[in-house]
This record gives sequence, C-alpha cells and structure tokens, in this order.
Amino acid sequence: MSNVPGMMSSGSEPDAQGVNVDEKKRKRMISNRESARRSRMKKQKLLEDLVTEVASLKVQIHNNTSKYEALMQKIVVLESQNNALKVQQMELAQYLKNLQLMQTQMELLEFNLMNQPGRTLCDIIVDINEPSKVQSWQCHGSNQPAIMASTEMLNY
Repeated sequence: MSNVPGMMSSGSEPDAQGVNVDEKKRKRMISNRESARRSRMKKQKLLEDLVTEVASLKVQIHNNTSKYEALMQKIVVLESQNNALKVQQMELAQYLKNLQLMQTQMELLEFNLMNQPGRTLCDIIVDINEPSKVQSWQCHGSNQPAIMASTEMLNY
C-alpha cells in the first residue's frame, strides 16, 4: 500500500481512531461533569447569598417597623399638641379682639372726656352703664316732653 497522507495504511489505524473517539468522549464527559459541578456550586452560592439577603431584609423590616411605630406615636402626640395650640390660638385671638375693643372704648371715653370739660371719667362711665330712662310721656326716643293742654285753654 502506498503511503498517502490521510489514507489508512494498516489495520491498526481504525483502532487508533476508535481510541481517539473514546478519549474525546471521556474528556468531554469529564468537562461536562466539571461544568455541572461548577454550575451546582454557583447555584449553591447564589442560594446562600439569597438566604443571607432575606435574613438581612427581615432584620431591616423589624428595625423599620419599630421606627415606624415610634414615629406614629410621635405623630399622635404632635397632632394632639397641634390641636391644643390651635385652641389656644383661637382663645388668644378672641382675647386680642376683646383687648382691641376695650382699647377702642377707652379711646372713645378719652375723646368724650376731652370734649366735655367738667365731667369726670366716672360720670361718663355711669352714663354708659346706665340704660337711658325713657319716660312714658316721651315719644319714640324724643326727649321733648309732651305738651298738655289745660282745661282752661280748651274753654274759650
């Protein structure tokens, strides 16, 4: 037989190719097993990391829940204080209104006192506090007395 490259020259070469194929299969099987082992280890590591993260998140949830409850209690206290301050503000606004009214009345009294020489502050206060006395003979707020005709005037 001729020695041509790529041609089989003896009966032992087909066995060598079978050995090569078996060797390739064995290497591929070893490689696949190693790849599967790496994949399982990677998956196991990922699972461990996720378990660790879940535990960490549970701790954070617990801490945040405690903080939330504390803040909610503070909110209740602050809302209560805010309502009390609103009531106090309304009371103080009314008190200020009353003081302004009193100041206006005092200014009017002072003005009246200055325009009525000889009268005292007490005289003016008494006039303000006493209701005006309307006599039955006074007509609808008129301060003029009713004129009464005598019987002599009627007998003419």
